[in-house]
Amino acid sequence: MAGRSFAPRAARREKHLDVLPVSDTEMRVVATLRDTSTAIDDPADIEVIHDLRLEATITIPDLTIREISAHSAQQPYDQCAVTVAPVSRLCGLSVRRGYRRLVLEVLGGTLGCSHFLTLALDLSAANVLSIYLRMRAEVDNTPRNRADGTWTRAGMRIEPGLLNACAALAADSPVQRRATLAPPADQP
Repeated sequence: MAGRSFAPRAARREKHLDVLPVSDTEMRVVATLRDTSTAIDDPADIEVIHDLRLEATITIPDLTIREISAHSAQQPYDQCAVTVAPVSRLCGLSVRRGYRRLVLEVLGGTLGCSHFLTLALDLSAANVLSIYLRMRAEVDNTPRNRADGTWTRAGMRIEPGLLNACAALAADSPVQRRATLAPPADQP
């Protein structure tokens, strides 16, 4: 309808990824995505566009998705309901290197929902968070332990693939140099 004036609205996307260790060999990962639109002149006027959740059990240390399920509290079209089931095809994939390409093959384009795809791709962050949790179970994350290399040594023991994973962990970085020094007498 030409000439119709609509009240201005804002939009927001909120995503969360929660990682909960279940045992020494498994973690539970919950990824959520919520898109909303709010009227600028009436903050109580909120429309929920998407409200989605993925729940997965991922094995440690291989980071393989053992179980995964998709849940939708809100999607804009009735046809969107068919995008829940394809998420189960991610079962058996590892969230390590190469995961992104495989997820795009399984859920990309008309094979799924771009919003569930976003959440599925976010599961790869469980790798980093699980490494942190395993490091933290061994060593306190303190300024001293980071400065003397104790923290990084723990990380390299748990996940040797951290070497060259980023600028701070580059083989020739000061962080790696400190990590390769002998540990202090009171540290493992």
